[in-house]
Amino acid sequence: MILAVLMLAGMVSLSALAEESEAIEVSIRIEGLKETLYYDSNMKLAPGATVLDLLELLNDADDAPAIVITDSTYGAYISEIGGLAEFDYGPMSGWSYRVNDEDPAFGISMYKLENNDSVVYYYGDPFGIGMQHPVTGLSRILSEGIITFTSLDTEYDENWNATVAEKPVKDATVTFNGLTYTTNEKGEIKLENKTGLSGFRTLQIERYDESGVPTVLRFKPGHEVFVPFADTPAGDWYMNAIKFCVREWNYTGTDLNANLFEPMRTMTMAQLVEVLMRVAGAGEGNVTDPWYAAALEWAVANEVIAEDEFIEDSKVTKEKFIYMFYLTVALSGDYDMTVRADITGAVDYEDINAAYLEAISWAVASEIVEGTSETELVVDPFAEFTRAMVCQLLYKYLG
Repeated sequence: MILAVLMLAGMVSLSALAEESEAIEVSIRIEGLKETLYYDSNMKLAPGATVLDLLELLNDADDAPAIVITDSTYGAYISEIGGLAEFDYGPMSGWSYRVNDEDPAFGISMYKLENNDSVVYYYGDPFGIGMQHPVTGLSRILSEGIITFTSLDTEYDENWNATVAEKPVKDATVTFNGLTYTTNEKGEIKLENKTGLSGFRTLQIERYDESGVPTVLRFKPGHEVFVPFADTPAGDWYMNAIKFCVREWNYTGTDLNANLFEPMRTMTMAQLVEVLMRVAGAGEGNVTDPWYAAALEWAVANEVIAEDEFIEDSKVTKEKFIYMFYLTVALSGDYDMTVRADITGAVDYEDINAAYLEAISWAVASEIVEGTSETELVVDPFAEFTRAMVCQLLYKYLG
């Protein structure tokens, strides 16, 4: 009864799902005993599709395991996937599902999916030996090298009254950044080395009963966590931008030993030209001496900067870099370079170099420059470009 689910009539047909023009996108993951049987991060469905529709569509996929949908007094439910069936590992074992890391209160034919939903089907014995759903805690990773794993577990008394409590995930095998650990009684692991932790790091967790049944829901294949830098607090305005730059542009910290990013550190002209060459997708070039030679060669050849303007260690003002970015983006031909905003009302409009007005007007219209005040437009043209500002610019326009 616990594993059985309700079924609704009038389900969305598979042909309707295929023909629907305004499709939603969802992810689906199927976790077997000791491996991920299937994972698709971008399945398209018609609006209003249910979890049951998703599974029926998946049954038609060539690379997906066979899914057995069984009717019961309580509706349709999944009794077998890939040859692994309910009751194979005890009278309470079988397939359960979660959506967006929560256990649904109703069956697969009643649960209507929304755009970007994440569906996980997993095999276990949640009402017998139990199943924990780990949540990763990184608040002590930089200070103490400790990662914690907890789970909101539901327990039942003799009258089936439920109580939910946060419990540690004990005795689990954790693989972090290629190294393997075992969680202690507090659900913690202690890393061997804290050097260079900041950035995206791979993480996986697993634990099994003596019979081989999973007692911890594994993370998706390739699961990563972002370890913040010691000097980039989570709530700061540039945090999402730094994550983007670390992932997409291979931005690294400035001090691996201390896990520092130095977001307010001013970038030099040589560094910024290197960034622009990468934005343009121009590759690394053939000239490597000095280290910025290929970027300078590219910038001069494409008239992003004049050779006599280049000074390796000089600082670049905000208006100058916006102008250089504008010229770089225009090279690709992939973006709308015609939009303009009226910036004549900017508090510091008279301070802006006339040669840069068009580029700044475009940047404001493109919402990659919002000024420095919530109530009025302040361009601050002479501000020096910092690492955080560069990341924010790339994130807002290219992210």
